[in-house]
This record gives sequence, structure tokens and C-alpha cells, in this order.
Amino acid sequence: MQKIVRGAFALSLGLSIVAVAPAMAQQANQFAGFSVGGALAYRHTNVDMKGFLNSSPSANDGVAALDASYAFALSPQWSLALGGTYDLNKTDGGSVSYRDGSRTGNVSVKLKNHWSLYLAPGYAFAKDWQVYGKLAYHRIQGEYRDSLFPSGTTSHDGVGYGVGLNYAASARLRVGVELQRVNFSREQGNESSGKPELTEAAIKLGYQF
Repeated sequence: MQKIVRGAFALSLGLSIVAVAPAMAQQANQFAGFSVGGALAYRHTNVDMKGFLNSSPSANDGVAALDASYAFALSPQWSLALGGTYDLNKTDGGSVSYRDGSRTGNVSVKLKNHWSLYLAPGYAFAKDWQVYGKLAYHRIQGEYRDSLFPSGTTSHDGVGYGVGLNYAASARLRVGVELQRVNFSREQGNESSGKPELTEAAIKLGYQF
């Protein structure tokens, strides 16, 4: 009888530990929880064009974006964030001139409606400091304006890879920097195809609930 009681007590204690452990990790990991914020980024865009336009226009531009995520505490040091971003403005994709017989044309590219969903494992390596990696799915539209032929838009899927650093400036305020590279799919527009590539460095500011 005593063995049964001890076994039941041990089982109950074990289940309690399993149930409470995630909450304890959540409390101990200051980078875990729901966060909203924004980012200001310096973006370099390159569009690899094939076909009639065999060129690679590029441009540098600034972008503002919204960012929302929820980070699960895996331990007092490790966390896993699931989140999404959305650009608040279009960015320049560059332009290229071409010859069509006796005529000279120009194609300019803008990138718009850019959003992403990401996974970001993070490690708190010191008090108030966290380093993280990022793997993301991206979706973007390329808006091209052609001076001689019909203009239009193309939609591209992409994969992004990045690294970043977060600092807990206070109990709720988070400040960070991030570097990310995104490679998009190649899509057809008129007689040419385009494959955008983005490299950006961002400063981030977030509020942790």
C-alpha cells in the first residue's frame, strides 16, 4: 500500500513539474512572450533580368516595416520566436534602358506589398543580451513601368536568412539590429523575366508584453 501511495505521489509530482516547467522558463527568459514593434532598414535590391532585357538593375533605398512575434521560452537562455513583418512603403528596384529598333525605352522597377513569416531561435548569452538567427518565407510584388510596352506587376516567393542582436533596454523595451538576405523566385513579365534579391540592415524597436 505504501509503495502505491509513494508511486502515486511521485507520478503526481512529476506531472506537476512538467506542467510548471514551461511557465518557469517563461518567467526566467526575459525575451519570451508577445512583442510588437517596427524597423527602419537600409535595403540594397538587385533584379536579375533575363530574356529581351538581359541586365541587372540595382538600387539602394530605405524601408519602414511593422513586426509582430511571439517567443516561446525553451529554457532560461533559449527561445523560439514565430512572427511576421509587413513593409509600410515601396522600395526602389532600379531601372534599365534598352533599344528597340530606332527607339530607346526604359524600364523602372518598384517593390511593394512585401510581407514575411519567420522562425527565429534566440540565445541569451549575457544579461539583457540575445543573439538570434532567422529563417523566413517572403512574398513581394514587382511593379515595372515600361516606356514603350505595357507595364504590369509580378509576384515573387522568396526565402530569407538572417542574424540579429537584441538588447533589453528595460523590462518592456527591446532594441535590436538585424542583417538579412532574401532570394526570390524568377517570374515572367512581357518578354523578360526578373529575379529580385534583397540585402538589408535594420534597426528594430519593440515592446514586449
